[in-house]
Amino acid sequence: MSIECPIASIRRYRNVAEMEAAYPDSIRHYESDGVILLEDSEIAFDQAFVATLTFPRGWKKIGTKNGITETCVKLRDGQFVRRQANPLAAAVPDNVLLLKTYSELVRLELGFKLLISKVFPAYGSIDWDNCTFRFTRTEDEPRHLDSFGNGVPLPESGRRPRAKFFLNVDSSPRIWMVGPTLCEILKASAGSLGNALPSDLNALCHVVNTSGILDDMPAVRVEIPPRGVVFANGATVLHQIVYGERMVALEGFVPKERLQPDSHSEWDAFPRWIADAGYALAAPAPGAISIGPSIAG
Repeated sequence: MSIECPIASIRRYRNVAEMEAAYPDSIRHYESDGVILLEDSEIAFDQAFVATLTFPRGWKKIGTKNGITETCVKLRDGQFVRRQANPLAAAVPDNVLLLKTYSELVRLELGFKLLISKVFPAYGSIDWDNCTFRFTRTEDEPRHLDSFGNGVPLPESGRRPRAKFFLNVDSSPRIWMVGPTLCEILKASAGSLGNALPSDLNALCHVVNTSGILDDMPAVRVEIPPRGVVFANGATVLHQIVYGERMVALEGFVPKERLQPDSHSEWDAFPRWIADAGYALAAPAPGAISIGPSIAG
């Protein structure tokens, strides 16, 4: 049975100039848990070549944390040798293909970061956390809010406003479903999540993901065209990847003082969402630890 609940607000911009002209209203929209679809990012890369790349399933979310855009060769004793710190060095036997693949991934990472600096200039130097290259087929994933490490409380370094953006680098549209915000989901849950909810946002998203309530939430279909970008905080906007082959995800942390004057960090706002939905706030869990990814993106 479908639950009545408003969908997150979605705005569309045809190109970079149109999105720049909408600033600062566009950044306020993102910071209020809205979704932005930029139909043409104008990021320069070899689209025909990138559309031929397929990574192994074990590389589903491989990224800069794994060294994939670190230099893949170095000069030693007058010879160029492969740097094993970059996983491409062991995975791509042909030298020309290795260098071409590496160069295109670097172009995508740097071009993506340059785009963000143009359309969201207030953020300045974002503390970039990871840039992942999701070059495996993804389809019919469950609806979810981003959570990590099975919902363990995040360390202080992770309790900051998150910037998260998704670039379709495939030759076909990437298909998403977009649902309500976390705030609206809590209101619509009508007390079905128990008496008290976690005082950690990561743990809260895990509770909501595993509750079963998301299956009954409304959602709308969004097609991300080739070179298109979605701007959405995955922890506060319900989403589902229906189909896609190749996508680059860029995520980092924004200093609170860089947010718009009337905006609030999701970490500051979620206790109020819990209270407004009629739940109590559980006592903080001891010993927050650093963890790896679980359900995200």
